[in-house]
Amino acid sequence: MLRFLSVLALALAALTWTTGAHAQTKPADGSVLVFGATGQLGSDIVHALVKAGHSVTVFVRPSADMKRIAGLNVASVQGDVLNADDVARAFKAAKYKAAVDALARGTAGPEFYDTSERNISKWAKETGVSQVILHSSVGAGKSKAIYPPQMWERMKPTLLAKEAGENHLIASGVPYTVIRNGYLPPSSTPATGKAKLYEDETKPGNVTRADLATLTLQCIGNTACFNKIYHADDETIQRPQPR
Repeated sequence: MLRFLSVLALALAALTWTTGAHAQTKPADGSVLVFGATGQLGSDIVHALVKAGHSVTVFVRPSADMKRIAGLNVASVQGDVLNADDVARAFKAAKYKAAVDALARGTAGPEFYDTSERNISKWAKETGVSQVILHSSVGAGKSKAIYPPQMWERMKPTLLAKEAGENHLIASGVPYTVIRNGYLPPSSTPATGKAKLYEDETKPGNVTRADLATLTLQCIGNTACFNKIYHADDETIQRPQPR
C-alpha cells in the first residue's frame, strides 16, 4: 500500500509539469522563470527571451490560455501565484538564473500585487535566484508625485499594492530590478526601439510592451541593473490626456 501511494504521489507531481512542442520535460537549471507569461506584456517577454536563446520556464494557472506563447520551446509549472506552496514548488523545480514578474491581476483585487510578489520574493531568496525583475507602475513609491492627481484616488489601492510588492522584493535581499511603466499603448503597437531605462523617477513611463520586453532582456543577468528602480520611457510616445 505504501509503495502504491508513493507511486501515485509521483504521478500526481508529474502532472504539474507541462511543455510546449519539443519542449523540455521539466524546468531546466539556468532558465528564466516568468510569472504572467500568458499576458500581453509577459508573452512579449517570453518571446524575446526565447528568441535570444534563453531557456524559459513559465508559471501558469491550470486554466491559463496559452495561445500567446503557443509553439514556443518553454517548460511550464502550473499553480496559483497567491498560494505560497505553489510558488515554492516552482522555485524548487530548478536552479533559475533569474525570475521575471510581469503579472497582471485580472479579476483579482489590488492586494494581488502585494501577495504575489511577497511569495515570489520569499522563494527566490530561499532558493538562491540571482535576480528578480519586477514590472511595476509609475505612481508607486516616490513616483506618486508625478502621477495624474485626477486619477490617483481611483488607482490608489492598486498603486499602493504595487508599492508593497516592490518593498517586499527590495527587503528580501535578492538582487532586484524594478521597471515601472506609466502608459502602455495598445498591445498591437510595434516597438519603436527608442525606449530607455531611467533612474529618474519623474519620467512618465510611456512605452510599448514590445520595447519593455527588449529592456527586460537587456537587464537579465546584467549586474548594472541590479538593485535599481527604473522608469521605462519612450519620449516619442505621449499619454492621452485623462478625461
